[in-house]
Amino acid sequence: MSRIRATDLARTAWLGVAGRPQRAALAALGVALGVAALVALTGVSASNRAQLLAELDAMGADLAVVAPGQGPDNEPVPLPATAPDTIARQDGVERVGVFETAPEGVAVYRTDLVPEGETNGIGLAVARPSVLDAIGARMAAGRWFDEATRRLPVVVLGATAAERLGIDEAGGRVWIGGEWYGVLGILRSAGLAASVDTAAILGDAHVRERFADDDGVGEIAEVYVRAAPGRIDAVRAILAAAASPGSPYVAVSKLSDLAGAREVTGDSLAALGLALAGIALLVGGVGIANTMVVAVLERRGEIGLRRSLGAAPGHIAGQFVLEAVALSLLGGVAGLALGAAAAAVFAALAGQPVALPPEPMLAGICLSVVVGALAGLQPAIRAARLPPTTALRSV
Repeated sequence: MSRIRATDLARTAWLGVAGRPQRAALAALGVALGVAALVALTGVSASNRAQLLAELDAMGADLAVVAPGQGPDNEPVPLPATAPDTIARQDGVERVGVFETAPEGVAVYRTDLVPEGETNGIGLAVARPSVLDAIGARMAAGRWFDEATRRLPVVVLGATAAERLGIDEAGGRVWIGGEWYGVLGILRSAGLAASVDTAAILGDAHVRERFADDDGVGEIAEVYVRAAPGRIDAVRAILAAAASPGSPYVAVSKLSDLAGAREVTGDSLAALGLALAGIALLVGGVGIANTMVVAVLERRGEIGLRRSLGAAPGHIAGQFVLEAVALSLLGGVAGLALGAAAAAVFAALAGQPVALPPEPMLAGICLSVVVGALAGLQPAIRAARLPPTTALRSV
C-alpha cells in the first residue's frame, strides 16, 4: 500500500517544476502558444462572425415582410389593425415597423415646374416612427420622424430618391401632391429593403389627416419584421397566423437567404480556427514530452535515491505525470490570457465587436492538461521502471 499522501506527491512534483524555472518556462511556452492560438483564432473567428452577422442584419438578412394577400376577387385583403402588435408579441421577433397605404396619384417632384410625367421612379411611402429601427436604416442627414414631426408636412427621402432629386442635405423642400414639403432627413441605403431607397416617406399621422377622404389611407401596406439572429425561418413560419389568425390571405416574404450563407461562413471560420489551434496545441505537447524525457535522463540520480529510500514505482511515475500536468496548466493559463488579449486587440484594430466564446477558452485549459498528462506519461513510466542501482551509478 502507498504510504505517501497525495499532497506530498503534489508538493514533490511542484518542487520539480519550481526548482528549474528556466526549463519549466520553456516547456510551458509550447503549450501557452498552443492555447493562445486556440483562444485567439476562435476569438478572431467569433469577432468576424459577429461583424458579418451585424452587416448582413443591416442588409436585411433577418427581415421578413408581411403584406395583405390577394383575395378571390384579386383584390388585396386588408390586414387587421392589431396585426403589428400581435406580431411583436411572437417569440423570436425583435422589432416591428409598419408602412401604411400611400394616397394614390400623388407624385414627388423637385419643384412645381417639373412636368407630371417625370417622376424619376420615386415612390411615395407612409411610415410609422418604428419603421427605422425595424429595417435597420440609418440617417445620412437630418432626422427621422418623432411624435411631433409625424403630424407635419415633412418628408424623409430614401438614399436613391434623394440622389435623383439632387438633394444631399436636410432643410430643403420638395413638391408633393401640389404642396411643398420640407425635407426632414435623408436615409442611408436600406440594404435589401430596396423599395425604401427609392421612396419619399411621409409621416403616418399627417397623411391620415391630409388625405382623410382617400380610400385605403391608413390601412397597413407592409409590416417589416426583424427577427432575432438566426431565427428568421422560424419566425417567418408563424407570421401569417399571427398577423391574421384563420385568414389564408396573408403574404409573407423573406428578403434574402443571406442568413444561411452567414451560418455556413461562420462555421467554416470556426472549423479552420480550431484545426490550426489543434496543430499548435499538439506541437506544445511534443515540447512537453521532450522536456520530460530529458528530465528523466538528467534526474536519474534523484530517481535512484528516492527508490533506494523506499519510493515505489507508482510514486515516481505519479511525480513526473504531475510535473507534466503542472507545466501544461501553467502554459494553459498563460496562453488563455495571451490569446484573449490578442483576440481583443485584433477586434479593436479591425473595428469589430470583441467576441470570446467561453467554450473554446475552457476547452483550451482542459486540452492543455490532457496533452500535458499524455506527454508526460511515457517519460513517467520510464522513470518508474528505472532500477535503483542503475540510477545511482549515474550519480
